[in-house]
Amino acid sequence: MRSAAEKVRVTTHTPEELGCLAGGPGRAAEVALARLLQAGLVRISRDGVVTAVHQNPGRVTPLEAHVLQGLRGRRYLDEVLRDAAVSAEAEGLRSHLAGRGLLRRRRSLRPRLYPWLFTLGIGLVLFGFVDLVFPDITESLADFVPRLAEIPRWVFFAAGVLVIVWASVLGARDPGRLRTRTGYRLVNRAERRVSPQDPLGAVALRGLRGKIGGLAVAGMFGLTPVMVGMLPARDTSSGSSCGSGCSSGSGCSSGGDSGGGGCGGGGGD
Repeated sequence: MRSAAEKVRVTTHTPEELGCLAGGPGRAAEVALARLLQAGLVRISRDGVVTAVHQNPGRVTPLEAHVLQGLRGRRYLDEVLRDAAVSAEAEGLRSHLAGRGLLRRRRSLRPRLYPWLFTLGIGLVLFGFVDLVFPDITESLADFVPRLAEIPRWVFFAAGVLVIVWASVLGARDPGRLRTRTGYRLVNRAERRVSPQDPLGAVALRGLRGKIGGLAVAGMFGLTPVMVGMLPARDTSSGSSCGSGCSSGSGCSSGGDSGGGGCGGGGGD
């Protein structure tokens, strides 16, 4: 059994970490910007230009600091979020989550095997059907494979079905997503608790384009529909490298478009 310290390490998370798990680094960037808006450290004009309000913001996360440092000159909302999503700070966040066992460091290569297993299973079933309907064809093949004629027809059907079932089980357990089963459970628990009373959690799980309880998440931070239209349509990282792949969804979570992929559904260990 896990110790209490290990359980705390797995279950505690920041909104940025949750956003990265649920929708990839693009979602984490949205969380960072939302927190800066909430704290009054940045503002967004009607035409989507983001500017810093305070030169000495105090205590901020590395990703928030990256956003603030980039606000020199005329920077638009989509530009700010794309830059933050591919920053070294976003990659550091992903590495931190991988170190906690919530993400894989790279996608599993095993899912590439599953299509071949499905093809093999279907091929065995079809061969059994052909042997049943056109026995002359399989008899002619017996000249090249002498023991083929000794194999009962039902063996091909049974073997084909078993291979298809095996491939299905493997695909469900390890779909190749970056999020581990532990990370998947963490996001699912957070989804059950998300509410309008936790705006940053709502951004992490639904994205600024999403809704919760009939409320637009972006509206909780004073963003107008015009500003929302300037948000990146999907995660800017390669394959939503935080989760989703998101992953993620949405990568991963309902209601948001910026998650890609990451992230997202779950994955097996």
